[in-house]
Amino acid sequence: MASKRYCRLYRKLKRIYEREVGKEVADVTWQRVVSTLKQHFDFNVESSNAENLVKLIAGYKLRYGIFSGRTKGFNERWEAFNYFYQLDKQLSGKDFLTALTKYLKISLSSIPRSTRYYWFTKACLSYKTNESYESKDLALVAFIACNWAINKRSSVMKSAEPNNHKLTIGRSNNHG
Repeated sequence: MASKRYCRLYRKLKRIYEREVGKEVADVTWQRVVSTLKQHFDFNVESSNAENLVKLIAGYKLRYGIFSGRTKGFNERWEAFNYFYQLDKQLSGKDFLTALTKYLKISLSSIPRSTRYYWFTKACLSYKTNESYESKDLALVAFIACNWAINKRSSVMKSAEPNNHKLTIGRSNNHG
């Protein structure tokens, strides 16, 4: 059974979260948020930084919508976020993309220019090749880019080899 202090802090944090996202959330939604925070952020309702973490996550959720521990590939995306957040240095746009592609193990040429701009825009930054950025700001770009890389990896790749096409599974090959 939870203590009165714990219950009071739990409710207070829920109200803070609701205020930050600008709407009330159901108890079950709040339970999921707390569960995600515990799973990915070593969260404790009674810790001194609980309020700040709730505000931070609510802010990300409000601004980007994609900041949820329950989405596909969250752990991988969170690792990319942490990697760049912890670099704690300045990078040019070009150097960041080079480091990002190395981190994600993809080639820069496979990323459409418009996609690069989209990542930065989604993170409320404007992309410029030679502009300097704090790696802490670029961490969110990495989080967003990692989602693109995950989707790219999991998409069906077409082969030039006719026997390798697997798109007909579950369909009849009879056309008559």
